[in-house]
Amino acid sequence: MIRINIENTQNFYSEQLNGTFHQLYLDCVNNLANGIFRTSAILEMNEESQRNIEKVVEAIIYGCPELFFIEQSIRTSWTGNQITLEFSNKYSGENINELWNQLNTELDRISAIVNKFEKTYDKINRINQYLCARVEPIISRQDRYGDAYGALIRKEARCEGFAKAAKLIMNRCNIQSLIAKGEAVSRGQREEHAWIIAECDGEFYHFDFTWNAASGIQDIPGVDYMFLDDDDIHINHFPDCDYPKCPDSSKTFWALNNGIVKHHSDLSRIKIVPFKKHYIAAAKFSQKLTKYEVNNEITNWMINELSAYSYGSSINYTYNDALNLVVFYFIN
Repeated sequence: MIRINIENTQNFYSEQLNGTFHQLYLDCVNNLANGIFRTSAILEMNEESQRNIEKVVEAIIYGCPELFFIEQSIRTSWTGNQITLEFSNKYSGENINELWNQLNTELDRISAIVNKFEKTYDKINRINQYLCARVEPIISRQDRYGDAYGALIRKEARCEGFAKAAKLIMNRCNIQSLIAKGEAVSRGQREEHAWIIAECDGEFYHFDFTWNAASGIQDIPGVDYMFLDDDDIHINHFPDCDYPKCPDSSKTFWALNNGIVKHHSDLSRIKIVPFKKHYIAAAKFSQKLTKYEVNNEITNWMINELSAYSYGSSINYTYNDALNLVVFYFIN
């Protein structure tokens, strides 16, 4: 018998449900947490019911990441006015309780480290460091890469795995958050994507830990998609839902470290920040860099404006065309 504790059945998605459908959601979650994969309810069969059933499934998949073992696709069947929702176990043949115990232990370990920090801002940055260092981004539709167990135990995940892992860690660190879903532009085309919206000091921000994990260099975590407002995230992320507004842009790495610049001559005033034995800096330009500048000038700027070799024995950079952001790395 599966026994899993769901920390918070009230979430952004469940709050969109009313009456019978909210109860159906609760019944499904309770059954799944106890290893029961079929749940039935009496409903009027019509298009509105079908839309609400899709919202029920959405609330389970994206609102209860503890249920890591269920497939995203479900089967529904009607017998008169009785509907049955049947979920599938993607870890069939394995002991789910043992897998949950592994995941639960890892969540306790990570949250104990994160909770050593008092400020939410520092906690979220520590979560980003962990996910960037320990989880390998995978481009795959296999379901095992889309859950927290895959991310935190197998150390490989696609975007949903990153988001669900982050959500579970944030739950244990008393950080209000939700898994956002929609599409994002990746490799020149729009694809299904998931990321995190979390609260810090009274404001909500966007976080894409998957893309951060793909953009860092050596053991320096990516900082591009941290504490973004709606304007910046919506350049290449397109939400499915009307999520909480994220109007503030004051907590990005570049905003906090004098990295908002007009011209490359302004780079001399940005702050170069230590990270372990390395250093990192970021510049968000007000105008798009030319292809020539990106390919030929950034290294010169690092040497001439940032005194690069005063900080690192080797230097590197990444350029985020969507955000018009250059991140400088000084490696030792």
